[in-house]
Amino acid sequence: MLSKCDINNIDHVGIAVKNIDRSIEFFTTVFGVPKPIVSVITDQQVKATLIAVGETRIELLEPTSPDSPVGKFLKNKGEGLHHLAFNVDSISDKLEVLKELNIDLIDQHPREGLSGTIAFIHPKSVFGVLTELVESDSSAD
Repeated sequence: MLSKCDINNIDHVGIAVKNIDRSIEFFTTVFGVPKPIVSVITDQQVKATLIAVGETRIELLEPTSPDSPVGKFLKNKGEGLHHLAFNVDSISDKLEVLKELNIDLIDQHPREGLSGTIAFIHPKSVFGVLTELVESDSSAD
């Protein structure tokens, strides 16, 4: 019998943006969220930030290269919903379960990301939605 890939909660919703500073200004002005810190994630070719909204977060992603995955997304689809992220325990085990279930993975092995240890599932396996698994760092909010 196959296992399941149990999730804890929605960790964050990723939004691709053309200008992260303007996007942060929008969220701080319109919704009153505290101004977040922006990080550059070199291997993913993005500037990114996490904005806490209650129990979950919004991740804003601005490409640092037009040839990056987020850069290509913006070129093809424009600004908007980029991915949905689920918080999980034991991400390596979850990836093995997904492989066992013949789910198409972008990441065969977990890697470090802005919100903890991450891995992506191909959108064609999840109804057209790029899906991220996140195992939070113990120091993450």
